[in-house]
Amino acid sequence: MKKRMLIAGSMVAAALTLGLGALTVSAEGPLQAPDRELTIAGKKPAHFNHSTHLKLGLDCGVCHHDDQHQPLTAAAIAALPDAKGLTCVSCHNSTFGNKELQQPKEVFHARCKECHKAGYEGKTGPSGCLDCHLKQQKKAVEGC
Repeated sequence: MKKRMLIAGSMVAAALTLGLGALTVSAEGPLQAPDRELTIAGKKPAHFNHSTHLKLGLDCGVCHHDDQHQPLTAAAIAALPDAKGLTCVSCHNSTFGNKELQQPKEVFHARCKECHKAGYEGKTGPSGCLDCHLKQQKKAVEGC
């Protein structure tokens, strides 16, 4: 079960961290999870719903970790000055030691997709391409 939580959390963290520019710090309070669906930019944009994963009972640290891969608590995340440290690409980039996890696509597929397949507390998540990747809007062809 601990392994499943770690996998599920890692998946959520990966998804969130690439799209967490949506987290905000207000003058009145700490960082908070976005309350709307995030669109993770890229060649094939993907969507991610933070609240869906929180409702499953996943702790923040299941996904969000520090540079030593230690889970971050909700309090530690709330104390961050901004959301930049929560983005996957702050570490998973061309300088990351593991070449297989330098690209955002590889991080998401390693974490999110595998966690969705493995499941959490008996529930599996969507793992088909179009379950996460946004469908491209078809452009109208003139004369049609």
